[in-house]
Amino acid sequence: MGIKYLWPILSPFCERKPLYELQYKRVAVDLSCWVCESQNIAEYTVQPRMYLRNLYFRTCYLLLMDVHVVFVLEGRAPELKYKTIAARNAVQFKGAKPKTDRVKVGKDRSRFNHTLKQCEEMLKLMGIACVKGEGEAEALCAYLNEDGLVDGIISQDSDCFAYGARVVYRNFSISQQGNHAAKGGSVDVYDIAKANESLDFGRNKIIALALLCGSDYCDGVHGIGKESVVKLFNVVSEDEILKRLRSWKDRASYYGKLEAKIGDKSLCTLCGHSGRAQGHTKKGCLECGTSQGCDSGKFENERLEIKNELNMRSKALADPSFPDEELVNEFLVKKSNVSELNLEWTKPDLINFVKFTVKYLTWEEIYSFEKFFPILTRWQLLHQDQIKDETQGIVTPKFIKKRRNPKGIASYEVVWEDKNNQFKGLIPEEQLAEFGDVEKLWSTVEPQNLVENAYPVLVEEFEDSKKPKNRKKKKNPVDEIDNLLKNVSITGPSKSKKSKKLHTLDDFVVKASTPKKVVQNCSFCLDQSNFGDENDLDVSDIVDKIIDKKVPPYVPENLGKLGLKLTDEECNIDCSFFVDEMVENDLFEKTFREYCISSGEFDSDENTAVTNK
Repeated sequence: MGIKYLWPILSPFCERKPLYELQYKRVAVDLSCWVCESQNIAEYTVQPRMYLRNLYFRTCYLLLMDVHVVFVLEGRAPELKYKTIAARNAVQFKGAKPKTDRVKVGKDRSRFNHTLKQCEEMLKLMGIACVKGEGEAEALCAYLNEDGLVDGIISQDSDCFAYGARVVYRNFSISQQGNHAAKGGSVDVYDIAKANESLDFGRNKIIALALLCGSDYCDGVHGIGKESVVKLFNVVSEDEILKRLRSWKDRASYYGKLEAKIGDKSLCTLCGHSGRAQGHTKKGCLECGTSQGCDSGKFENERLEIKNELNMRSKALADPSFPDEELVNEFLVKKSNVSELNLEWTKPDLINFVKFTVKYLTWEEIYSFEKFFPILTRWQLLHQDQIKDETQGIVTPKFIKKRRNPKGIASYEVVWEDKNNQFKGLIPEEQLAEFGDVEKLWSTVEPQNLVENAYPVLVEEFEDSKKPKNRKKKKNPVDEIDNLLKNVSITGPSKSKKSKKLHTLDDFVVKASTPKKVVQNCSFCLDQSNFGDENDLDVSDIVDKIIDKKVPPYVPENLGKLGLKLTDEECNIDCSFFVDEMVENDLFEKTFREYCISSGEFDSDENTAVTNK
């Protein structure tokens, strides 16, 4: 389709890129190309109207990839294309006679336009914009691209460049197979600016190529191939090429002189001066200023170029209408002027889409719902400002099921619900029963950023539910003891006047619930687990342990809290848990002595203990 040999000429400037590089771009799609591709596939009884099926899944891919897309439909075909259209009708519709549309029978697109109408109807149900031009769809696509309203064109038709297109995306594929670059879909990107910069190859030379080699509008010149045309393009500039082709007919005398010069046997074929090449080789050329040989660098190449152009000219002028100015005007004269383009994605119609696919694609209702539902939910996430005042055709997120990461994109699996019951009865009960997992039917996977922007409360609830529950952290006895001993010196009795923390017996005793390992590893702890049912020997051991502990002295600050005051001399007295000497008139000592005498433990006169027998 398009201009013969153009794709091979542009192939050095083609880049195969993954489809995700089209994200956020504005793209015009030549709808007729996608339909033609699908109609060249034999119809299957399992899936009739393959063009609708392929169109749907390709469009879904673009929408879910955030590509701003507009589909361009064919207008009235130019008469130049009638012959090509008739040949295509014979292939696409298997020889069926097209309907009459007040033009030549068999050479119009009435049957094809009926197919495009079905595609347009489905696209509108999906909320996609469609535009129609005065003539060819690729022409309007090119105008949109040339005027900067779209970033590129998805088309198989190389005519786009002749109409003024800048970037064309060819061989569009959503296949998951192929090399690494093609995984997840790929496309060939042709940028005419690169060819123009490297080869001085632009729109005018593309039109010249159509005139010489052929296109959808003409068969070209018989006997002229790609190599001859490329040689001509190498010596004629982009701006001059169309004038040069017109001059073939207008400047007959000039080309007559060139033919005479090339055919003159008296001129050297190497340098172009008088004499033969053989004689110049032996004796040299006077005009070249050589005694042997001649300067063959310039005229030899020039002679080959002139011969190539003269040969092309003679073949082209065999057609008296060459060059076809009608064809030139078809490409250069704009037929549609679009000042602005609305690429807004409108709300998809789920209910009518299901009915449409049941009728034209013979899909089951549940299959159609399952395939279309992600389109509706994605539109909602992107158009929150438009759904605030709407309820018809809108679903509500019920909860976020889990996090997902398809193709490395952080996403949520969202479960939706139909609060208004507007889709009730759309799917037959027997299909729902066979499907089984209804929650799966109402689930979609959406990018996290879209869900966060649209439903921040829902995301917050989900993330909170995933946080670990706040459990009371068990206190570590060792940590408690470390806190107790913080900033405390336990190196033993000190006579320093500096403040020391006052310790009581409780400071040295650890609760019975404390693990024995902790107690054994602590040099400051006493095990309380045996307190209460100990015998005399146990008590003696406990007392010994207490005595072994180096207890800091009492300090004035702590006694001050009790209303007591010590003198400076008293502050320097070491204090321990037991007194080292007897204190006169001590009530405890007096009572303890009387008890020992009465029980026979001490002798009343000697104040000594009685020996046990």
